[in-house]
Amino acid sequence: MNGSGLATTRQSTDTIVYQPAETILKMVLLHLPKHSPTSYNSYSSIIHHRFRIKTNLKPDTAGLMNDSTESSVNQNNNYLFSTETLTYQKQLKPDFNQSENLSNKTEGKDDGLFTKLDSCLSDISLLKPTINLFHKNYLSPFSESAFANYVYSLSDSITASGDSLYKISFHPRLGQRYDGFSGTVVINKKDLAIQQISAQATQSDPQEPLLVINQNFEQLNDIWLPSGSNVKVFFNKREAKNSPDDNEENLIAESTINIYQQQINPALSAGDFQTAAQPSSKTNPKPAISSGNYIYIPIDQKDSLLQLKADSTIIADIQNQQAKMIRLMAEGKIPVGYFDLDYNRIFGYNLFEGIKLGLGGETNRLLSRLFTVGGFISYGFKDQSVRHGEWINIYPTRRSDLRIYLGYKDINLEFGGPEFLENKSLLNPESYRNLLIKNMFSTKRYTTGLEFRPFNELNIYLFGDLSENRARQNTRFLTEHSFDPISLTRTGLQLRYSPGIKLKMEDGRLNEIKAPKSDYYLTIIQGLSIFDGDYRYTKLEVKGKFDLPFSRFGTSTILLRGGTMSQNGPVIELFNSHGSFAGTFSLAAPYSFATMQLNEFSAANYTALHFRHDFSTWLFPETFQKQPAFIFAQNIGFGRLNNQQLTQFNLPDYRKGFYESGFEVNNLLRMNFLSWGVGIYYRYGPYQFSSTSDNFAYKFGFFFKL
Repeated sequence: MNGSGLATTRQSTDTIVYQPAETILKMVLLHLPKHSPTSYNSYSSIIHHRFRIKTNLKPDTAGLMNDSTESSVNQNNNYLFSTETLTYQKQLKPDFNQSENLSNKTEGKDDGLFTKLDSCLSDISLLKPTINLFHKNYLSPFSESAFANYVYSLSDSITASGDSLYKISFHPRLGQRYDGFSGTVVINKKDLAIQQISAQATQSDPQEPLLVINQNFEQLNDIWLPSGSNVKVFFNKREAKNSPDDNEENLIAESTINIYQQQINPALSAGDFQTAAQPSSKTNPKPAISSGNYIYIPIDQKDSLLQLKADSTIIADIQNQQAKMIRLMAEGKIPVGYFDLDYNRIFGYNLFEGIKLGLGGETNRLLSRLFTVGGFISYGFKDQSVRHGEWINIYPTRRSDLRIYLGYKDINLEFGGPEFLENKSLLNPESYRNLLIKNMFSTKRYTTGLEFRPFNELNIYLFGDLSENRARQNTRFLTEHSFDPISLTRTGLQLRYSPGIKLKMEDGRLNEIKAPKSDYYLTIIQGLSIFDGDYRYTKLEVKGKFDLPFSRFGTSTILLRGGTMSQNGPVIELFNSHGSFAGTFSLAAPYSFATMQLNEFSAANYTALHFRHDFSTWLFPETFQKQPAFIFAQNIGFGRLNNQQLTQFNLPDYRKGFYESGFEVNNLLRMNFLSWGVGIYYRYGPYQFSSTSDNFAYKFGFFFKL
């Protein structure tokens, strides 16, 4: 090795190839997917996980990164909290993933904070692009965006067990303002695979938590799989003093994971995935695992630890059932025997229909896993109309990730409303705008559809429908823009791509148990002239929602919308600009235009940006969930109709740009799963009103959280 940090490889007597450390790492990242358990059709392992909280220790910075198993945390038994679990993990593509509890041991009291910290630390891996912890976004040195922000150097070239190894050091570049790591990585030269990582987070303030990560990998056949990790966090509760007991208030959290008996592509089938409470086959018992002073025996050998901790399992089951019930309630479902009643059909409301009373629901998986049958009937007191619908869902594989839909609905629909593949839920504040809909038309629609999920992150829905659409004249807008009855024949495609989403199959139903890090939607609709369709047109709409990384002053979220439609489409399909101003004081609907009136503008082509920045994670880094959330919002939109559409439909567009800014204070009043907030928005730019007071909108909001 030379002083410039280059590895040399002699290919012949005359040729020497220089390999910079950065080039080696880029080659390693290209091979990384084949060394991940998730890349195989099936996988199984036994995982021992230990988490401990301890006080009265001072960080030994000299040996932090070299200690990957038993650390100084384990040399003193003065623990505030300690838990150990042994689990049997197995997965089968695309959606079978089960973690079976083999044993559990817990000591100490926990108000929930230790458990949350344990969950965060056990999920940490430097092979992920970023690590989100303590309201910081740490940039991993093993990601594509890291090469412009880190310095890499080949510090040594080693030979161990006959294999040549690269040892590469890394640290953040000078002048780069981000949270990162310094440390070393050992790479197997032959397989271009990572064998060991030791890293310590950069620390600009000595009072910040100090994060230390060690990860190990073992070779199985020609594959290098994760074999374990050790993550330590050192908390300093007070400033250092020149005293022998300066470290008196120090707190250390440590999460250690060891992985045993890993198998790639074992012979698993859907029948192997039982509930965690069911024992495995006694004819093929799993061997006991020895670790330290404990012997762990699988569930089918009646380990006494399971009996001692049965109460913990029962509590966990109760909490899971409560979460499932809250999720169903947020979606509008009330389980009653073989039926899920829809309380939105029992009692509903929007500005156009007023209070709606009725009855609706759907059979659930208790009746049959092959199909569900649903329907509803409701009466709107304001528009004085009866609406109803009937449908059947068929599940050929008995699982909800493949669904055939056949249905008929006689309902009211919003003028130019979006048609994305998203569920209306109280857990999603965007859906609150449905309560503010003011202008609707009547439709009688027959629909057939096919929904499937190629993999967890991608959901696809193909559909076709026939509809008869008629004008309503309940509002001034509808009276001024009435239309003759329209017959539509449509076919379409809807996509939802959700990186980071976590799903769990429960009783044949795929439930979302962790929200995605971002969401992207695409809808393509083609109007056809067959089956008496009056319009042949094309319509496309997209939406993306994601957080901006590396924000030091809180959390920034951006939602982008856009759409285009050919000029020969009907008036009811024009984009309505997504306004939510229903009065000077009205309900808050995030990611909409708070000062734009309902159907104030229309567009055949539009783009919109909705930006929200939450300062609470910066102002209250440790207790932000219990503190008021201060949010700045900025909304910008452009929409255009061509000259023919402007004349034909007598509708205004907003081609010059619509601008508004707002400020919200949320989480003011908190009650279990519900919190309240208020906000103020101001409209300015080419479309602001002459009277200053007319440009303000005052909002109040409520938010549900699991």
